[in-house]
Amino acid sequence: MFSLFRSRREKRTEVVPDEGAFFRRYAQLLPSPSVFRAHGEEHGDIDSRLIGKIEAILVPLLGKWEQSSIWFHQMDYFGDGVRSLLFQPSTFPREHITKLQALLVGEHAQFTIVCHIEAFGRSAPQDIASHRELLAIFSGKMLVTKRLADLLSTSAHD
Repeated sequence: MFSLFRSRREKRTEVVPDEGAFFRRYAQLLPSPSVFRAHGEEHGDIDSRLIGKIEAILVPLLGKWEQSSIWFHQMDYFGDGVRSLLFQPSTFPREHITKLQALLVGEHAQFTIVCHIEAFGRSAPQDIASHRELLAIFSGKMLVTKRLADLLSTSAHD
């Protein structure tokens, strides 16, 4: 089970004030693109295996993401080692954060899972950007916006 308090104390989670600060720091934490270029043609297969592992955790919990109004797995392939997930605030699987991080070992150790928590689809507010919170999961570290950190630290699951 993920404990934000323990993770922050052990300096494994960094909290930033907002989305702008998140993306500035996130860019500094990403590994060099050369790490993924070194995979060569195998990178797509490595990425596909991570997709399967992520979905093995989330699909039983949230159902398939295709045509879902509660979560989405961005399947665009950029070769950058980033898996991007979008969740409605009420369905963000906070109790599975450590399971997602545990996937980032071996051939996936340099990958990142980015969780966007925001209203989307029919329930999206007019100003969606002001309602987005972010979590980047790295192999040994996490980066999170303050409002989401506050929510995680006050949850019953912490």
